[in-house]
Order: sequence, then structure tokens, then C-alpha cells
Amino acid sequence: MKNILLALIICLVSCTEKMEIDVNDAPSQLVIYGTITTDTTQHAISVRRSSNYFSNTAPEGISNATVTLSDGEKTFILTENPSEKGVYLTTPDVFGTEGKTYTLKVAVEFNGTTEEYEATSFLPYSARVDSVVFRQSGLAADIIAVMLYGMLPASANNYLNIVAYKNDTVSINDKLSEFNIIASENTDNRKINGAVCMYIRSEYDEDREYMEKGDLVTFQIRSITKEYADYVQDVQSESRGSVPIFGGPPANVRTNILPLNESNTAPVCGFFTAYSKTESSTVYR
Repeated sequence: MKNILLALIICLVSCTEKMEIDVNDAPSQLVIYGTITTDTTQHAISVRRSSNYFSNTAPEGISNATVTLSDGEKTFILTENPSEKGVYLTTPDVFGTEGKTYTLKVAVEFNGTTEEYEATSFLPYSARVDSVVFRQSGLAADIIAVMLYGMLPASANNYLNIVAYKNDTVSINDKLSEFNIIASENTDNRKINGAVCMYIRSEYDEDREYMEKGDLVTFQIRSITKEYADYVQDVQSESRGSVPIFGGPPANVRTNILPLNESNTAPVCGFFTAYSKTESSTVYR
């Protein structure tokens, strides 16, 4: 018994020993991210250089890239936003068409070498939204369930991303880490009959947006591809870290950005996607 007690004491003392860990910097990566949607607007593609993990600065935008979007019939040339380095925009009259496949091409100088990259995305058909209803969730007095009613498109796989805005200007969950993904592979029953698509707080919360009586809440129901849904869930898993804390590391975040030159060894990450969207607005009472 004394030997066991002594071993426990040694273990407890050992756990308090200071450990010096040398964390080497990883090489910077090229980060390409952007979307085209069914909205008529200036669609954006960002081309950036990743920053150090411990850096307090945002990834650096890269100028002088050649960026184009094509639907197989038309090619749109994007120009760099003069007020935001590394962000390339279409003209305001561009919009995506449901059922078409879009191709992004980027030629950019990175680490002294000009390389070309490509990504493709199908633009899914939109869901039909009949109504969005607020219900008490039962989880807590200040947590409201958002319930969706409508119809999914006639597709083999349907993935929706629900994003909400309060009073037209305040975002409730427009970050990748906050996206709400709903998946359905049931093509026999495409009806959406009160599916809980997200939860919103109804009392003050310093960490996230909340609703108050009289707020107009607009929900964007975005029809997305399975590949983009997987990417979003990868990003969310990466941002949460390992659970439990000493579990294995999360898998690398997938990307559909591919180098056109097989000899290109520059690391690249990010994603390009196309999606359709519909909106429904409801006053919280």
C-alpha cells in the first residue's frame, strides 16, 4: 500500500512539471476561397497567403492574379477590389444559373513562381420555402428553435446551409464556424415539415447575436453541394479541436482547388462553390 501511495504522489508531482515545446513555423500556403450564387451581385474570390498560426495579423491578400469564372458558355473576368487587396470581383450584373457547372481559374505568383489553379462546382437547384416558424426549444428558456417548412428539389442529395440576419443588417451566423448544415438523401419524401434548422437565443448573450421582440429575422436557405457541406464540417471540426482534448488530431480540411501544373509543389487550400438561395423573413413576437 505504501508503494502504491508513493507512486501516486510521484505521478501527481510529475504532472506539474513545466514543459518547453518548440513549435516550428509551417510554410505559408496559398488560400483561394469564393462563391458564385443565384444573386445578381458582385461575386468575390479571395486570393491570400496564410499567416503564421500564432500571428495576430490577417492573411495577406495577393495582388495581380488573373481570376476568371466560366459556366461553359460565358467567361467572366474578375478585377481586384481597389479597397481590399487580394479580393477579386465580378461585375454587378453577374449571377449564377441553377443546374450549371462553374469553373474557377486562378493564375497567381506565389513564392516567386506563377502557377495556375482550377476548381469546379455544380450550382444546385433551390429549395422551396413555405414558412419559417419560431418555437420554444425545450433546451432552455432563452433558446428558440427555428423550424423550416417547404420542399426540397428533386435531387439525389440535398444539402442546405441556413444563414440568418436580424433587421436586414446584423448577421446571426455568417461565419463558416457558425453555419448550420441540413442534409437529406431521401428522394421519396422531399417535404420539409418543421425541420429544426437552427437555434437562436432570445436573451442577451455577449458571445453571440440574439433576438428581441419585434426583430425581423431573414433566413437565407442556401442549396449547396455535398462537397461544400463536407468542407464546412471539416472547418468546424478543425476549429473545435480534438474531443477529448488528448484525442487524435482532426483530419486535414478538404479542398477542391487543384493545381493545373503537375510539377507545382506550392501548398494550396480553400474552396470554391456555387449555390442557389431563397429567403424567408419572420418577425419574432
